[in-house]
Amino acid sequence: MNLDEIIEQHLDSNQRSGHLATSNGVITQASQGWEPNNLVLLESGYVHTGFVEDESRIFFLDKVQYQIPSRLTALAVSNNILFMAMETMHLLRIDLDKAHEVEDIEIPRKPSEGKIYKIFFDPTGRHLIITTETGDNYYLFAKWKKAKLLSKIRGIVIESIAWNRSTERRNESSTKEFLIGTRDGLIFEAELEPTAELFKKEERYFRQVFSIGEAHAGSERLPRPKMPITGLRMEQFPATLRKYVVIAVTPTRIYQFIGSVTPSNSGGIIGNSEEKALFENLFSKYEVNPVFSELPGDLPYSELHFFSPFQDLQYQGVAKTFAWLTGPGIYHGNLVFGSQNVGESVIDAPQLLPYPATRLEVDSTTTVSEIPIAIALTEFHFILLYKERVRAVNQLNDQIVFDELIPLKPNEEVLGMSVDTTKNTFWIYTGISLFELVVTKEDRDVWTLYLEKKQYDMALQYAKNPAQRDRVLTLQANYNFSQGRYMLSAKYYAQSTVPFEEVALKFVERDERDALRSYLLAKVDKLRKGDITQKYIVCTWLVEIYLSKLNQLEDQAASSASESDVQNFLAEQSVLEDEFKGFLETNKNYLDKKTTYKLLASHGRTEQLLFYAILIGDYERVISHWIQEKNYKNAFEILSKQESLDTYYRFSPVLMENAPYETVSAWMRQPNLNPRNLIPSLLRYDHRTMDPAAQNQAIRYLSYVVSTLENTDPAIHNFLLTLYATQPTRDESQLLKFLASEGPAKHYNLDYALRICTQNNRIQSCVNIFSSMGLYGEAVDLALKHGDLELACINAEKPTDDDMLRKTLWLKIARHVVKEKKDIKAAMDFLSNSDLLKIEDILPFFPDFVLIDDFKDEICKALEEYNLHIDELKTEMDEATKSAENIRIDVRELRSRFAIVASTERCTSCDYPLLTRQFYVFPCQHTFHADCLIKNLTPFLSTRQLKRLDELQDQIQNEMQNQQKMMLMNGNHSLQPLTVASGNASQSLNASHATGSTGGGLTHLPNHLIGQTGAAVMAIGGAIGAGGKAMVNGGVAIATTAAGTAAGVFKDVIFADGKEVAGLGLGLGGGSGVGQNGGSGGDDMVVVVPRLELLRDELDDLVASECLLCGELMIKTIDQPFLSSDEHELELSWGVQ
Repeated sequence: MNLDEIIEQHLDSNQRSGHLATSNGVITQASQGWEPNNLVLLESGYVHTGFVEDESRIFFLDKVQYQIPSRLTALAVSNNILFMAMETMHLLRIDLDKAHEVEDIEIPRKPSEGKIYKIFFDPTGRHLIITTETGDNYYLFAKWKKAKLLSKIRGIVIESIAWNRSTERRNESSTKEFLIGTRDGLIFEAELEPTAELFKKEERYFRQVFSIGEAHAGSERLPRPKMPITGLRMEQFPATLRKYVVIAVTPTRIYQFIGSVTPSNSGGIIGNSEEKALFENLFSKYEVNPVFSELPGDLPYSELHFFSPFQDLQYQGVAKTFAWLTGPGIYHGNLVFGSQNVGESVIDAPQLLPYPATRLEVDSTTTVSEIPIAIALTEFHFILLYKERVRAVNQLNDQIVFDELIPLKPNEEVLGMSVDTTKNTFWIYTGISLFELVVTKEDRDVWTLYLEKKQYDMALQYAKNPAQRDRVLTLQANYNFSQGRYMLSAKYYAQSTVPFEEVALKFVERDERDALRSYLLAKVDKLRKGDITQKYIVCTWLVEIYLSKLNQLEDQAASSASESDVQNFLAEQSVLEDEFKGFLETNKNYLDKKTTYKLLASHGRTEQLLFYAILIGDYERVISHWIQEKNYKNAFEILSKQESLDTYYRFSPVLMENAPYETVSAWMRQPNLNPRNLIPSLLRYDHRTMDPAAQNQAIRYLSYVVSTLENTDPAIHNFLLTLYATQPTRDESQLLKFLASEGPAKHYNLDYALRICTQNNRIQSCVNIFSSMGLYGEAVDLALKHGDLELACINAEKPTDDDMLRKTLWLKIARHVVKEKKDIKAAMDFLSNSDLLKIEDILPFFPDFVLIDDFKDEICKALEEYNLHIDELKTEMDEATKSAENIRIDVRELRSRFAIVASTERCTSCDYPLLTRQFYVFPCQHTFHADCLIKNLTPFLSTRQLKRLDELQDQIQNEMQNQQKMMLMNGNHSLQPLTVASGNASQSLNASHATGSTGGGLTHLPNHLIGQTGAAVMAIGGAIGAGGKAMVNGGVAIATTAAGTAAGVFKDVIFADGKEVAGLGLGLGGGSGVGQNGGSGGDDMVVVVPRLELLRDELDDLVASECLLCGELMIKTIDQPFLSSDEHELELSWGVQ
């Protein structure tokens, strides 16, 4: 498939999806009906081709509205501070940020003694030096109100000063070292430091370092014509701290001094010959042959100006350009600071700009060149000041861009121009007026000038908007294309808005595929994220171009006869392959997988195809390729890089068959694999075809899964057991180790394991499995069957919790030893090995006729043990007889147990007399009415206990009714009353209290809990014993234990000794007795336990098992309040408000 077909395929797919491609490079969305088309540009952006002209003025002359008090002679501006020197020997200081505040500063000198010639202001705006026509010099610092005379610098008319611009002096009051140029051609070095002390001078030192008017020839000093130094500047080399260049000019010459400086030790004074100045070493190199350039002319004045792109005080840089006012014109150029040494120059590409011609007023057709009285330098212009006008000349095309007359009054003359290099402001002054030349947007049209000069990079640097940039890029691309620099043109075309199709056709027509590739690559990077279709098309085209170029290089290398050419072609091919891989990696998301595969395969680029497949994560294709090539090492590398488990499952069968060790290693590096899914791969592995001494890889992996990954899948465990059992070796150690490692929780099927081990004759393993199944008998039988006596003994000891089974197993072993092996001695050894077997256990296994010599001692020992055992049994029987006697005594004592209750005793709960109703007496001496006890206890009973309490009450009630009916049937229609005497009073307790037919007082309990409790509960003796009997003795009620508690006759009651009793009577007055075969009560009386008593006992256990106040219930309820919420509210309701 070629590129045209690919593009056509993409376009067809776009058409089908509702998009159409037009010939002008615009993708339009197909309209549905009459809707307008939505345009989608193929380009990454659109730039309007129109250019809006900025009509604002770059230069504007503005007159300052300030009335100067007297005639002006000199002016200086720096760091937005302006100084004006007057004829009256006064200075006016104006801070332009506070222009309304004008300071008048006096100079201690009379006007008749000479006028101010020049003033020099340093860039920081702190140091001002005033020089007069008579050579007197003054110094003014910052906010001083009066200038001071520099007494040590007298008789010198200063023409220029080179201030020290070192960054180290910004925050210091001292001027540091600076240079002074004089009218006589001398250069001095000085340093001033302001002081408030009266007798201390500001001049730290002042020393001459060079003279332009003198030169040395050997030991003779030759005179030169004296020329004023009209301009002076020093600059420090950026890369070398102590390396400087000093540039000095006269009206006709420009000097350059390059060298290193030596700092002064202490800063000497004038006349101290032992002290060296900072620049003395630099100038000493030029005493014989100073380096200068000379221009003809007889102009008596001159100026030197510099421009630095960084004019801020904090970030002031070195000068970039300079301009020198001379007679023939403006001498200007660039400054380059490199590795220049003594005698060399820092001026680069110097030029002389003749002064522009001016038409004469008397004859407009005649022009003359007029020399300006002053100049200034900006980044792109020269400012020329004339007597009546000011002009600005563009440095790039030497054209006048500004020309304006200065509005002067009659007899008013322009004196000069001052520049604030820190704030980039320009000031023109006359004797009575002040003007500011305002400069704005100086670089506005610079880009067009650079464009005309074909300096495209500079034009781009100064282009202000996208339209200007696009214009520059388009022309730059066209120019490079016309010059045959196609790669450069592709770079700039890609950044421009030239239509994509136009550029592509240009390169195709010239057959410049490399440039086209460069253009397309740049264009892809600039396409928007939403331009998916465009990116797909361009990226596919690039793939085709890359592949064609690679094929071309291969053909050239193959057909070249020169070895060097072959190496060059191969090197270029290698670089291109790396570039192609980088392209695929960057744009993999914008390449159709199917199409890219076809392109790479059709060109036979297997390496790139595999690389692309890895990039898009198509690891299966790569692994399939390496498997087909039988390069399993590379296949495993790719397999390990990817994370898809399905890929492992897919390729593991063939890999396991051909490279089992590497396959298992790869599996072990991926713990997330499901071993069950790898069973088909393990089945493909045939260990028999491998080296018998080599490790079985299937066992290696499965044992890793079971032991390390702790897999519990039964299928895996069964498979591993099968592999162990089917090994060709007879050694069962690995299989036994595996079986032992399973522990109590067997993850393999025991039945299957037994079957597979039996089929493969793994006897020890079968015995182990039988034992694991709890079939110890089968395990011992199998071990004995194969003559493994030791294994049988080991398994016989395993059922530790069943002595009978162990004894049976040992008997099996003993029988085998005696009957099968005929080894009596070995059988006797079992008696010492096992504590379960005795001599009598194994004697039946001996033959009928055998000598007892071998086991005589054992027989004797056994008989002795029997005698000891019989003695122990006798002792135990005696102890049991004694215990029975003690129990009988305790029972007799319990029958006479009683508690004494006074007739005045009250219920602990309700505080009513205790004997008025049925009651309970506890060993702790707490007493409760039966109903009170049940009432207080029921809130703490569980639902089950409450239900059982209700059932017991019903059953007791029914049983009492049945007994009454029986007594009526026997003729006893009434019960004798129970009389209790207390002192002289007597009470009659109705029989109903004893029998409980109608329990008085119990009706106060809830009916659903108590019912007929009074009729169901025996009052006296419930907390004492099984029953009780109320007796009167000296005014005290006594509760005693008795066999019967209810009056009346019980029929067919079964006693404890199995005898039947016809009736039971209770006498309350003269005694009590129980009929028993005509006998009376005594120790031998028969205890009757009827069903009613059993019910009462259970009821007592339920409600009276412990005292409410002394038992566990009190401990559990200790955190509850004494009053319930209802009782508390009732208590509050009775409170007095």
